[in-house]
Amino acid sequence: MTEPTSGDGTQRRVAVIYNPIKIGDGLREMINTRAADSGWAEPLWLETTEDDPGRRMAADARAADVDLVIAAGGDGTVRAAVGGLADSGIPLGVVPEGTGNLLARNLGIPLQEQAAIEVAFEGTERSLDVVAITTDDAPETDRFAVMAGIGLDAAIMSNTDSNLKDKVGSLAYVVAATQQLQRRPRQMRVTVDDHPALERKAKICLVGNVGAIQGDVELISGAEPDDGLLDVLVASPKRIRHWIALASRLITGKQRAEDRIDQLTGRRVVVELTEPDEYQLDGDTIGSCRRLVAEIEPGALMIRVPEPSGTTTSGTA
Repeated sequence: MTEPTSGDGTQRRVAVIYNPIKIGDGLREMINTRAADSGWAEPLWLETTEDDPGRRMAADARAADVDLVIAAGGDGTVRAAVGGLADSGIPLGVVPEGTGNLLARNLGIPLQEQAAIEVAFEGTERSLDVVAITTDDAPETDRFAVMAGIGLDAAIMSNTDSNLKDKVGSLAYVVAATQQLQRRPRQMRVTVDDHPALERKAKICLVGNVGAIQGDVELISGAEPDDGLLDVLVASPKRIRHWIALASRLITGKQRAEDRIDQLTGRRVVVELTEPDEYQLDGDTIGSCRRLVAEIEPGALMIRVPEPSGTTTSGTA
């Protein structure tokens, strides 16, 4: 069981960055009770806003020098917490409350509240690569932990009906996808590290830290969250047979001769387009850009995940 005091003898404390639309009083009570049962101080509750999904809240948690941060919300809340805690040394726990819950799914974090809370307090700490990203000439650096995308996937996210998503969950993305399949491709130039540039008239370009999405569909095969590498997928289907081959690859995980997919790996990726197109980070459409630069930050975050099978809780925090 986690010790109630830190190394300096002070009482441990958890900060909870939460989306008030996604969680109810039941979750607050569960976390407060779990902290009290462990002898921790009263949790610091930091509510996100419509304008800020968690960046300032993560900064407040760092300033409070807490021992653990729990992100309770959807993918946007989790992404903001990841970016805000990078290189802080403060471990992150995730209580997934969204539709996609992409990071939780890729790391095996439970989707049930009580089980996820237990992992946040008592799980194993593992290092997680974080990806720093800039677009066009913007001076600000954003961060993500799952994947970024330009083209079709961003258009799907942007055009998914939020009311339908509340009613049918992930099926809302399928509806949006069918509406966007005829979207015209974009001319893209993709440069990985110092390798020759790849030029394609592509429907989609993904830059991933992990590879799976809802339904355990692996979009980017072989992507690992702690290997210090970015995995890049460029899809350029033109005809029905190309889409069929692409779908077969996604279902079976095996490359097909006609899937018209290029997959690359490296530490720095530059994606350049001849005209602006929408882009998304961890499932949230952010805006449009003509140039996107992504760089891996190896092991920048510590995150709590379930204990590997056959082991016991170490008691560290």
